[in-house]
Amino acid sequence: MRCSGELYIIFIYLLYHVLIASRAKYPLATINKLIDVFGDHLGIGSDIGCSLRKTVAASSIRHKTDDHHLILAVNAFHGHTHNRKCQLQHHPLYLHGFGLEDLETCEHVFAASNAAAPLIRHASHFHYVQFLELHFDQWYIDKYLELSRFILNNYKQALTVISDYTKELEAYCTTFPGQGLDFESWIAEELTYLEAVAVEPVQDATAVEYVEALEKLNKYQ
Repeated sequence: MRCSGELYIIFIYLLYHVLIASRAKYPLATINKLIDVFGDHLGIGSDIGCSLRKTVAASSIRHKTDDHHLILAVNAFHGHTHNRKCQLQHHPLYLHGFGLEDLETCEHVFAASNAAAPLIRHASHFHYVQFLELHFDQWYIDKYLELSRFILNNYKQALTVISDYTKELEAYCTTFPGQGLDFESWIAEELTYLEAVAVEPVQDATAVEYVEALEKLNKYQ
């Protein structure tokens, strides 16, 4: 799927245990194959894309991923459970090329497959596999039939987002003409600040303690 910035988005679900010990070879082999097939500007989303990025950087394919401009991101939904510094570097909201994509395709697939759960909960292994295969065969047919509508709706949504937020930004600039809106520099400044702060600043800790003391005073008065 081609998105803005000529970034190819590939949805991969990597279970947590594949990064343990020798099993890290599986996502690395997958990434290596995807680069061979799709080439440059590949975007890969994983629940633990931040950890996967470190694994790739320490692997034998690190130079290959750099040469082909690989981007590893954390899926949008899961990314909000990561700390702020991680989000600024790996969340698709702050990365170029992902557009409206949330990288949660697997979650959508799993949610759809829940419809088969009542049928297979107490079924034998044969019928378990049979019903799942029937489900996904029909799911594939339905999605294929709706593919054009899906692409069209995404295109319309992107145009609406651009139009609406452009108007809001223009209105904000008119209201506050002296303020610059360099969002990318804000992200960089926030990341720099978080990387420089190993512990909570004394003034922040003091302010929090002061507010907590006021709340206790108000409670017991």
